[in-house]
Amino acid sequence: MNARMKLNPGELLISLALIALGSFVVVDTSAITETQGYGQVGPRLFPYLIGAGMSVCGAWLGWQAISGGWRNMPSDEGDHSSPDWPAFAIVSAAIVLHMVLIGWAGFIIASALLFTLIARAFGSRRSGRDLAIGAVLSTAVFFLFTYGLSMSLPAGFLGGV
Repeated sequence: MNARMKLNPGELLISLALIALGSFVVVDTSAITETQGYGQVGPRLFPYLIGAGMSVCGAWLGWQAISGGWRNMPSDEGDHSSPDWPAFAIVSAAIVLHMVLIGWAGFIIASALLFTLIARAFGSRRSGRDLAIGAVLSTAVFFLFTYGLSMSLPAGFLGGV
């Protein structure tokens, strides 16, 4: 490691926390009672996949933190060493708004707004197009989960439609 590539303890801490959280999910998933459906897939499959994925991502981020991380990648767009606080604020507000609206307005509307605000945080200036894409995607996910997987997502005031 040379002088330009010093270890950032924050990056290493985040990677260790992700590994710990992923490990917790994998270990805690074993407590779920196993019942297999007709497809031979039980309720443990997805938590195991998510926990393993989190652990692998944490290990990869840890390796990146030790080997110099993302901060040494060349960029054509200038220095990105400081956080983008407005984007962080928009993403945070979008998540909180989604949690507030999902019970009242329903999954489709809350998720379409979430998509629009996240796209805005990533630099999109075409809110109408983003809202339309978000509405199409959230409607497809709603119907896939509600009718395809028989899972109940909140319909909100669109429940009668």
